Amino acid sequence: MPTSLSALSPQETAVYSVLEANRGRVVSRFHLTKEADLIGLSERRCDALISAIRSHIGSDRIVTVRRRGWMLTD
Repeated sequence: MPTSLSALSPQETAVYSVLEANRGRVVSRFHLTKEADLIGLSERRCDALISAIRSHIGSDRIVTVRRRGWMLTD
């Protein structure tokens, strides 16, 4: 269960919103950055945002699908 979504930064909130809108579906890095309006974000920064979100909502809620992207679970 999320500890506090209000503690997310604006970029983290944007990424989480895209994952939430696509719950149960794999979201690619390209789709994630495009939909979160974060075009030009480095791969490393994108990974850092996912990591930060995991620390807020629980690491088991975001699944990494190798070579495809990430998926938010229930």
